[in-house]
Amino acid sequence: MKNTILIGLTLFLLQGLVIAQTGISLPPDLQGRIPWDLPALSAAPDFKWINQTDPVRSLIYTGEVYEGKVTEVFAYYASPATLGVENPEKGTFPGIVLVHGGGGTAFRIWAQEWAERGYAAIAMDLSGNQPLPPNQQDNPWGSKSIRLEAGGPLQDDVHKFFRLDEDFTAQWQFHSVSNIIRAHSLIRSFPEVDPAKTAITGISWGGYLTNLAAGVDHRFAAAVPVYGAGFLQQGSAWDRQFDSLGTAGTQKWVDLWDPSRYVANATVPLLFVNGTNDFAYFVENWQKTANLAPNGRYSLIPELKHSHLHGAEPEEIYRFIRTQLENKSEFDSSIKLKRKGREVSYSISQASEERYLVYTADAKRSPEREWKIVRLEQAKGKVRIPLEANLWYIYWVDSWGNRRSSQVKGWE
Repeated sequence: MKNTILIGLTLFLLQGLVIAQTGISLPPDLQGRIPWDLPALSAAPDFKWINQTDPVRSLIYTGEVYEGKVTEVFAYYASPATLGVENPEKGTFPGIVLVHGGGGTAFRIWAQEWAERGYAAIAMDLSGNQPLPPNQQDNPWGSKSIRLEAGGPLQDDVHKFFRLDEDFTAQWQFHSVSNIIRAHSLIRSFPEVDPAKTAITGISWGGYLTNLAAGVDHRFAAAVPVYGAGFLQQGSAWDRQFDSLGTAGTQKWVDLWDPSRYVANATVPLLFVNGTNDFAYFVENWQKTANLAPNGRYSLIPELKHSHLHGAEPEEIYRFIRTQLENKSEFDSSIKLKRKGREVSYSISQASEERYLVYTADAKRSPEREWKIVRLEQAKGKVRIPLEANLWYIYWVDSWGNRRSSQVKGWE
């Protein structure tokens, strides 16, 4: 018994030492199971510039080993200085790590947009590819790319789901989380970046990865996963993949790579953004994931469309990150609910422009549900939930224009 206590205490102290030295730690249940070299991830990787003349620069940095060789990762980098807006002093700009979703790549326009807002932005490719130049894309968010000679695993179902019995270096998540953290370490090392003011946001599979990265890399000051969530095995766009994995394979995947295993370990404030009818990340599982975050807030936007373009658009993302990094007040409102049967009392901490009850009476599969929106009287602070409502939440627009939501509730 004494030996067990001693071993547990030793592991706890070692974990604390790793966090203190690197700012990075795995969730307790995953320590010793995933062989990331945390001290190495906390240091800036080797990199080389590909293009330093474009306002949005391009570079390649060193990744993990894949198929016996060290990988290379392509990224765009931009800041107000590269755009020619201002000459920086040391630590002038906050930093942002931008994580693309499925079918995506490093998006030049995304890095540029954040640089125009005053951030040093890095957007890396997580598919072992390099995007084609803007003049060869169909649109500014085009994803046409070519394979890097030393690229890592493709972002396909094979490497996301069906390499569980192989070495970790054959698994997409192992590389992707590592490459996100390496990108973070890299921009933190740039003299123009304030390393104490960095954030991360990702879209779809990038939102999924943002949940994982936020549970490992505690150096971020804010995180915004868009769409991406956990509990995928309980209903998502990937039901067929989990059926193919079977019960044991699904459990192994969930234990290693589902966001539900990571979010509770996050120390960073998170804003979870999704749409009521998202085809990939279902509302109930999205909310269950968000509930695990020690410091989470929610923005469930009715009928928000799913794409990189739509996932980057909400101003709530920028305002939330600005609030956390710069101690501003654009995102400070919160809600309290008190329910007695179908009668719900609610209070919102700051003035709001609009308040709504959003509910669905459908028992259909999540993306197929019809949601109804009922405007609430500003001064009342009470609402009667319709008997037919299966799921409901309070939705409000604060004085800054932020679309906010309470937890999604049912009748359980």
